[in-house]
Amino acid sequence: MNKVVLSVLAALAVSTAAPAFAADMPVKALKAPVAAPSPWDIAFGTAFTTDYRLRGVSQSNGRGAVQGYFELDYTVNDWLKLYAGVWGSSLSYAYANAEIDISGGARLSYGNFGLDLGYVYYYYPSPNPLILVGPPAGSSVSFGDFYAKPSYKFNDWLTVGAIVDYGNNNNNGVGIIGSKAEGYYSGNAVITLPVTLPYGIVASINPEIGRQWAKCTGCTSFTYWDVGLDLNYKAVTLDLRYWDTSVRNNAAFINAITGMQTAGRTFVATLKFDTTFSSLK
Repeated sequence: MNKVVLSVLAALAVSTAAPAFAADMPVKALKAPVAAPSPWDIAFGTAFTTDYRLRGVSQSNGRGAVQGYFELDYTVNDWLKLYAGVWGSSLSYAYANAEIDISGGARLSYGNFGLDLGYVYYYYPSPNPLILVGPPAGSSVSFGDFYAKPSYKFNDWLTVGAIVDYGNNNNNGVGIIGSKAEGYYSGNAVITLPVTLPYGIVASINPEIGRQWAKCTGCTSFTYWDVGLDLNYKAVTLDLRYWDTSVRNNAAFINAITGMQTAGRTFVATLKFDTTFSSLK
């Protein structure tokens, strides 16, 4: 009988103590569901360069230029991103006082492979009649090209890429006789150097070789090449680059106003700032 009474008392003690034990136990806070990242983003940046070179040819007559861009991105899924943007640069003694590139397209990725497909319109406001040969009054030298930019990342230190660009309205036909087809193709690479620099600066070598071509009477096709050393710290990059072309002594590339050979070999320094709205949050 005593054993039964003791068992009952023990059960009652445990049952009455259980709520106290439960109250003493820590309660896990319920985590709010993580909001999915927005598919929209904006990339933007600016650059200051000692000479704006386009495929080896100076567009700023060997002078400095200020550049900037704004791009709206929409991520459809893991392998597809759509974009539209505007890029601009000041010019000196060139087709016009400024170049404005309006572009749009799609960037696709699969594993280490990437492909950028798009269209760019080169807009030159208020063309300079002293540079162009015989343009009718009020003529526009603006034109557009389609492009494809494949790339492949072999490993953490090597990425190779290419550009294929084609248009059939070279400078809107101003000063051009015959076919107006033009474009260029090039190959490039990004080689990250195995060096440890202060403050986490990343150094890379960026070589490129390309061919600018045009099918028209009086047009000159040529090869260009360049190699740069990039020093990157977060959103800031210093690009130190050497340019050269196969037409460095060609009279067709002498500026009509200044007499400068615009396709000669040169060294260019560019300071760039690039970021996105999402990375600023």
